This record gives sequence, C-alpha cells and structure tokens, in this order.
Amino acid sequence: MKVVTGKGAYQARTVIIATGRTPRLLGAKGEEEFRHRGVTYCATCDGPLFSDMDVAVIGGGNAGFDAVLQLMNIARNITVVEIQPQVIADPIMVEKARASGKVVIHTSTAVEEIYGSKLVEGIRVRKDGELLDIPVRGVFVEIGSLPASDIMPELERNKLREVTVDCKCRTNVPGVFAAGDVTDVPAKQIIVACGEGCKALLTAFEYISTKSEKDW
Repeated sequence: MKVVTGKGAYQARTVIIATGRTPRLLGAKGEEEFRHRGVTYCATCDGPLFSDMDVAVIGGGNAGFDAVLQLMNIARNITVVEIQPQVIADPIMVEKARASGKVVIHTSTAVEEIYGSKLVEGIRVRKDGELLDIPVRGVFVEIGSLPASDIMPELERNKLREVTVDCKCRTNVPGVFAAGDVTDVPAKQIIVACGEGCKALLTAFEYISTKSEKDW
C-alpha cells in the first residue's frame, strides 16, 4: 500500500494509524491564552496539580462528571458549568457529586471568558442573561473530543467517528491497524494508547510474517 505525506510518498506492507484525537474547544475568550496555565482538557492527567484549589468543570455529561468525581478527592470546591438546561450525566454520578457538599452545578450557563494574570484566576459566565464571575484556579474542559480519523475514508468507524478495531488492533482493511485515541478503545489515556500501539506493532509483524513474497 502507498502512504502519501506532505514530505513524499512511501510504500509499505502494513500501516499503523495512531493519529489520536483533539479536544473540542470552548471558543471562550482567554481559552487559548491560559491553556496549560490553568486550562486543561484532562482531569486524570492534570487534576493533582490543583490540590486544595477551587476549580471549574465545563460540561455536564458523563465525561464532565467523571472529572468531577476524580476532582472531589483533590480540589477544594468544584463548579460545574453546563450550557444545557439540565445535566445529562448518569443520575448516580450527579447524586455522588451533590452529596459531596463541595460541588455547585450551574445549568443554562455559558462560559464567556477565562481570565487571570499569569495563571487562571476565574471564569466569567452568562446565566439568565446576567454575567457572573466565579473565582477558580483551574478550568477543566470536558465537552468531548474529535478523533483524527479522516486519514483513510475506507476505514470502518463508529458513530463517534472512532476507527473500529478488534482486540488485536485490526481494522476492516487488511494490513491496516490502528491504535490509541483514534480508535474505539474506551479509555483515552496515554498509557493505554502506548499499550495499544505495542499490540498493533506485534499484530503488524505477525501479519507480515505470515505472508510470502508472492503475496505482496
């Protein structure tokens, strides 16, 4: 098969796709400016950096409340901001968050701005037509992400546009394998992606090893 890149074309017997995914952006003022300076897209990765601080989680789905449940053992207080009239996370997750006594939930609320000096100091939200300032040190954006899966239109993808793979990282195209966050593997974490990459490499080697020269 032939792989065409911006630097040239390459002939290969197998291809492993590990293009990852990108988080959905809020589009709020200050988001880009304070990225990695208080704005983050992964509570699992960055949560411990905000020990005993006030933080905000943007997004009221399961991803948002998964972040909330992780942060309950780390942060001092957590503000959830959801643009929809109600949160859509599983009720048990919401119940656990409310029972903690340290989570405040704002629905029908949109983030207008993330502000601060060198680091995040707060967010400005619009609720019921009025602007409200909420002091926080961390902003966890949990509104989903997009897999970079358009590289090969022939690949089978699920409704989330993730490349579907089997337990050996095989796609629906013979000789093409996929690993990591671009796939439908549930956990989107670096350590999982690394393991999946190893599996894909072993499967690709197995694929080449079971072919003779005439097969190419």
